[in-house]
Amino acid sequence: MRWKTWLAIAATSAVALYAIPASAQSTQVTRFVSGSTPGGGVDTLSRVLSDSMAASMGRTIIVENKPGAGYTIATDHVAKSKPDGNTVLITFNVQPTFGLVGSKLSFDPVKDFRAVGMIATTPYVIVANPNLPGADLKQALALAKTQGRSLTFGSIGLGTPQHLMMERLKAQTGVDIRMIHYKGVSAMMDVIGGTVDFSLLTPSSSEAQVKNGRLKALAVSSPNRLPELPNVATVAEQGYQGFISDGWYAMMLPAKTPPAIVQAYNKALNEALVQPTVRDRMRALNATPAPGTPEVLDQLIRDDAKTWRKVIEDNKIKAE
Repeated sequence: MRWKTWLAIAATSAVALYAIPASAQSTQVTRFVSGSTPGGGVDTLSRVLSDSMAASMGRTIIVENKPGAGYTIATDHVAKSKPDGNTVLITFNVQPTFGLVGSKLSFDPVKDFRAVGMIATTPYVIVANPNLPGADLKQALALAKTQGRSLTFGSIGLGTPQHLMMERLKAQTGVDIRMIHYKGVSAMMDVIGGTVDFSLLTPSSSEAQVKNGRLKALAVSSPNRLPELPNVATVAEQGYQGFISDGWYAMMLPAKTPPAIVQAYNKALNEALVQPTVRDRMRALNATPAPGTPEVLDQLIRDDAKTWRKVIEDNKIKAE
């Protein structure tokens, strides 16, 4: 079934957008495009949603990974895709930072997309190699400053929120933190190996390594301590203000996608996010479902872009 037929049925049917009989389902494939490598946070959430939304929308949905170049390969692909509802971007809070630092992009991260809605929020954990001196973030930074040592921080890319959060912390503390950018992949293995001192990861990607002693958790970014890591103090508890508390995941479509298709996806997404099985799978990833409207996501992207632009200007951050 093509979108025009699907939406026509939705407009006239008492069962709204979802109850499409199996005999009418399309052989057409919808792609959820992720800039993550397989098994990464964005990829995993994409698969959780594709399972639920494929059934409710009566469409075949596959997850297509296009990692690399700090997530811009996937984003550029969706920006230039036909706006017919068959190519969907699953993104995260890196979206508002594209193009703020570094070379000019071939797409506009705001104007070339239409927001569908938020998917979930997640806190971050600041993790370090176990041999880094200091039991927590405050001690590690104080010891580095007292001893005149530089620290190395592994970010997922130049100008990403993870990088900019650490630039703000660097400015607050006066500690020499040297940034190593991994262009869209995690620095976790290099932190475990000791070639990088510390990094910022999601709980789902770091919890097991913290509990088995291969990583040391220095702080969590959330307003409150995490039940999974109750002995790890928050960044705010350790005296550092202005640290962004949560990351987020979201769904977007190409800019010229018709409003009816955007609303159809928003409704299907919000329905999926309240399903117990979806919520349980997200909870296992330390992700909190965040159903809402396209307008809420639009405002969040504008606000985040303004916040990070100020951090860049205040700290005179430039491409290295």
